[in-house]
Amino acid sequence: MSQVRDPAFDRVVALVLRVGAFGCFFIMLAGLLIGLFVHGQIPGDIERAGVLLMLATPVVRVAVAAVLFLREKDWKYSAISLGVLAILLLGAVFGIGEH
Repeated sequence: MSQVRDPAFDRVVALVLRVGAFGCFFIMLAGLLIGLFVHGQIPGDIERAGVLLMLATPVVRVAVAAVLFLREKDWKYSAISLGVLAILLLGAVFGIGEH
């Protein structure tokens, strides 16, 4: 592993976060606008999809970082990223921390 990280690494991670943030904003905005004209469950479902995208964005960011660390053969940070990803996924699947 080199001491200087490739600038493309940061650009890819920033792109993932930017796409997730803008994507959830526009999906929730679409649900809100559709809710003005259509009554029922559909606008709520669209807004819920935006919230789910907002929750999934950090998980995808950790997964992308793990893949990029693996490609750079940075085993230490790859293991840390995969461990964090495992904790996030186990928490989501089993509802760890939910009362």
